[in-house]
Amino acid sequence: MSEIKIVKVGSGQAPAPPPKPAEGGTRKHGPSHRHKQPKHGVLKGGKTARTKIQAVRDPAKSPPLRKSTLKILTEKGAEKRRSNIRKTVRSMSDSKVRDVLKKSGLRVSEKTPPDIARNILEGGMEAGMIVSG
Repeated sequence: MSEIKIVKVGSGQAPAPPPKPAEGGTRKHGPSHRHKQPKHGVLKGGKTARTKIQAVRDPAKSPPLRKSTLKILTEKGAEKRRSNIRKTVRSMSDSKVRDVLKKSGLRVSEKTPPDIARNILEGGMEAGMIVSG
């Protein structure tokens, strides 16, 4: 029986199939490449060697935690806090507002209107990210 070839009308020749990669992979390194071994162990000259490993009584125990207090406010307390922050920000001068923002790490351009700078400071203080004083 003869081989049947199907060709789409108007498409010209069918594209050639992509070449298959050679079996067994290809060598990336020449015969002179050798795997470099580390010259010494981990504790001899690395970061851990400089920071001195300290012995502990129980290695499975978790490290000590910092004691921190979580302040949970009522709606009334939160509103009172917001009003106090608003009063504090309102009483500040424009330069003081920009100075507090700069100290807290928020860069505000000199071209920024003062009311927007005040809103940024107010929001940051409400969130607890900025402490003025």
